[in-house]
Amino acid sequence: MPLRKPAGKRRSTDSGVEPDRGALSQEKKDQRIALFLSDFDQQAKENIQEMKKELDSLLQTAEKALTVELLKMPVAIRKMKRKDLL
Repeated sequence: MPLRKPAGKRRSTDSGVEPDRGALSQEKKDQRIALFLSDFDQQAKENIQEMKKELDSLLQTAEKALTVELLKMPVAIRKMKRKDLL
């Protein structure tokens, strides 16, 4: 008795994205591209704003850490000029 392959799912040629995508007019394609680009720009602006907020937060953290370290130093060293210290 020959071995048979188990019945599996058959793949459809339809990707399910859009059935008549090739039939779109040039105007609709341009509208879709413009919509995609405007959405992309908006997301990029949001990401940039988020990164700026994170950068500000990191800078504030670094400034606070520097202030704490300066407070740990003796007063004479804190008031000393950098040139003299080096």
